[in-house]
Amino acid sequence: MKKIITIILALIFCFAFGLTAFAEDEPKEENIDASQPRLMVTDYSLDTESLKPGKESELKVTLKNYSSTKALRNIKLSITEESGDIKPVGTGTQYVERIYAGSTYTWTVKLTAAKTAQIGEHAVAVSSEYEDKYYTAYSGSDVLRLNVKQKTGLDFSGVQLPAKVVEGDTVTLDMSFMNTGKCKIRNLKIDFDIPNLESGGTTFVGEIEAGESGAGSANLRATNTLGETKGKITITYEDEFGEEYSKSVDVQTVIEKKVEAKTEEDEKDEKKNPQWWAFLLGGTALGGGIGCAIPLSISSRKQRKEDELRL
Repeated sequence: MKKIITIILALIFCFAFGLTAFAEDEPKEENIDASQPRLMVTDYSLDTESLKPGKESELKVTLKNYSSTKALRNIKLSITEESGDIKPVGTGTQYVERIYAGSTYTWTVKLTAAKTAQIGEHAVAVSSEYEDKYYTAYSGSDVLRLNVKQKTGLDFSGVQLPAKVVEGDTVTLDMSFMNTGKCKIRNLKIDFDIPNLESGGTTFVGEIEAGESGAGSANLRATNTLGETKGKITITYEDEFGEEYSKSVDVQTVIEKKVEAKTEEDEKDEKKNPQWWAFLLGGTALGGGIGCAIPLSISSRKQRKEDELRL
């Protein structure tokens, strides 16, 4: 009986020891970090105030790995703009091997604007694709705001003075303006700095859309200061970003003395009183005729008497 009990206890002990040994031989499960690492844009800067067609600008984008435990691997960066108005110089993509936890990376990419790009602010997307140490794939995207600026141009006519102006008279300048650029012109105004010509202040034209025309009119009154006068007409306007432009035109004219017009009373007096020289000529002619007629009459009478005596 004792032998049977001993055998049973031995079997139980062996079975328990075998289970323990088996459990120790199994690999222990590792604690997996399942957190999602974030790669985000923290800062960006453009080396010019805005993008312009035909000109390259350098954009610097700083991205940060916000994970405190995971490094990011096999990173692909790309930059796009939905309308196509902003284009990267080249492919617009960049491969980065690794960005460690808590570290940053600065991507430098060159951009330009299309010739037909819409002026103003554009949304530019910076996208990223990357993996963690477990080869789990992630992606992210951030939006940058970049400005596009187009050419500003203005042509005009009628911004000139006549060769002569009469004192006291008012000269009207009808000026035409054509927006030859690709962006709207705002706050167009004309100022006059011409001695002896009073303008009455600034002439305001306002806004002119790209490819369209506008007009302005100004009245200038000549003072009684006679002779040549020189000055300038200044045209100022702004683009859609508030940047101011200015053009000046040198002008000159001659202010002449005003000839007084005859009144109705003067004309009536002239009709009532013929010119004195007409009377003088008439009297002279009449006197001359009488002076010639008297000697001729005396000579004729004397000749008749002599003829009568001979008979």
